[in-house]
Amino acid sequence: TGLQVIRQIVTHESGCTDTLTQVVDVVPLVTYFLPNAFTPNGDGVNDGYRGEGEMNGARDFQFQVWNRYGEIIFETTDPYEAWNGQKNNVGALAPEGVYIVYVNYVTPRGQPVKLKGYATLIR
Repeated sequence: TGLQVIRQIVTHESGCTDTLTQVVDVVPLVTYFLPNAFTPNGDGVNDGYRGEGEMNGARDFQFQVWNRYGEIIFETTDPYEAWNGQKNNVGALAPEGVYIVYVNYVTPRGQPVKLKGYATLIR
């Protein structure tokens, strides 16, 4: 990704050459979306809640899950770590219901991204 200098040199069968140089901006791909529900019941399907997407080059990632009482019950700076439905992934089981999810990160080009979503925990 980034600015790349592309140079093409063409040689004709008679020996004449020509050169063309272009600067191409290869934009890094960063995509991230939040699902709306998960079922942490140990069956191996949808047991963890996390966003999905392509995060190569993203930085300053922050993921938080809040309950309806205004408590952060899970947070991470790793875009590939999932919430397992327990407080801080080790504590008591969180009850069924809807949780608020906040995600912040900075794209490789320095653009801040702020996402807000809702995660429905189904047991």
